[in-house]
Amino acid sequence: MYSVAVVEDETLTRKAITLSLREAGYTVHEASDALACRALLRQTRLDVIVLDLGLPGIDGMSFARELRSGSDVGLIIVTRQSTPEARIAALDIGADDYLVKPVHYGELAARIRSVMRRSNRERGRRARLGQWIVDLEARTVCKGAENANLTRGEFDILVRLVDANTKIVTRQELMSAISRSPLESDLRSVDALVSRLRRKLDAPEGDSLIATAPGFGYRLAAAPEEP
Repeated sequence: MYSVAVVEDETLTRKAITLSLREAGYTVHEASDALACRALLRQTRLDVIVLDLGLPGIDGMSFARELRSGSDVGLIIVTRQSTPEARIAALDIGADDYLVKPVHYGELAARIRSVMRRSNRERGRRARLGQWIVDLEARTVCKGAENANLTRGEFDILVRLVDANTKIVTRQELMSAISRSPLESDLRSVDALVSRLRRKLDAPEGDSLIATAPGFGYRLAAAPEEP
């Protein structure tokens, strides 16, 4: 499951895009301007940023240049600017794609998948956690011939933790990873799934692969390694 940030100052537009992408299976974060997106980048790993150009404060083109100077995150421009010059300028500074509003939400979801394929993020995504090899494409967790047999929810939580490296992932974020229409009661589901993950992945005598951040959420105890 990929992590997407929607950077859009028009609240209704941002909410509509966010809802559509969550329904398409993405983990989605919202930001109303460049400063809010900067904060997201410090807190979580993002695979793709859907960026409006007409932002208040730091404009979208300036922020796109900033992103490209220091990050390989996927970048899709979504804007009302339909001129060839605007499109060329955005692509020249490194945008992966360019869509003109109003956007068809199914097309946007497809463009995100295309960006991920082109960047090779979708192929061969594997990580080592302790003695376990996590294959994010095949959705398997194996240790030699042993398979951890994770449920969909357990695996989705593990993917979110792997994507965050060792950064804290809040219980609310993990809740969003397992439910497209999360409710407050799902917070208990997050705790239960993490508990089950620990039982399945932790060695009988040893430290847990998943650490608790009291009052916040969970994180990996050690950074994932190359398999």
